[in-house]
Amino acid sequence: MRHGGRTARHGAAGLLVAWSLLLTPSIAANAAEDAPHESAISTHAKSFGAAVKRDTKVVSAKCKEGAHRVAVAAKAVAHEVATAAKRGAAETRAAFRGEKAEAPAS
Repeated sequence: MRHGGRTARHGAAGLLVAWSLLLTPSIAANAAEDAPHESAISTHAKSFGAAVKRDTKVVSAKCKEGAHRVAVAAKAVAHEVATAAKRGAAETRAAFRGEKAEAPAS
């Protein structure tokens, strides 16, 4: 009886292997057709990343423009302060000499 059970198991295993080999081409064909599709979350994450990159470039450009405007304004303020200091110094020197002060060239 042992011998008959072993033969049945070998026969069943053989049929299983044969059936697997027959189905392998169809499984492979279905796998090729079912290419992985991007999920909605993946698509959203990619578009969000692109939007962040685009916005970062815009903000960077605005910051550079703002920094340039601050530099120009600081230079103008420094010029005004220097001119006022020269004017004040000229008035002080003239007052010590007893003369009327003349406005310095700006």
